[in-house]
Amino acid sequence: MVCDPRLLPSLAVFAAVCAIPRDAHAGWVTFKNDTPKTIVVQEFTTINGKKVAGKPYKLLPGESFREFQAIPGIKNYEIVDAANAANSLWIGQLNCKGDMQSFSVTVIQGKAAVVPAAAPPRGVSPSHPGSPAPLPPGEAKRP
Repeated sequence: MVCDPRLLPSLAVFAAVCAIPRDAHAGWVTFKNDTPKTIVVQEFTTINGKKVAGKPYKLLPGESFREFQAIPGIKNYEIVDAANAANSLWIGQLNCKGDMQSFSVTVIQGKAAVVPAAAPPRGVSPSHPGSPAPLPPGEAKRP
């Protein structure tokens, strides 16, 4: 069998994508605001000694959000009071593993803390606890 030389780059890319192990991908990270304040959760990195902030997520009391972490590892997060952005409530690192994880932003002894929380049950949207979450592709809704 003879292969058209123009297809070789496409075949090389396809082979490389197929060779990536699925275990190298991370998973979903959920944060829930269990404080009485409106907060902002933001991931950041440090590049050349300067703090580079990611997308800010504003959470009212009781709300949650979920984001996909493409690469597992230690992630830096900052949580600030939405009413006073200069007031940092918590700065720390979280180990974002290759599976679904949930964290609760809560108050312990008068200070904000981020603690592991139970993941929301399958089929429940973390941002809207009373509404069903979309099912993964290929999974049928059961009666």
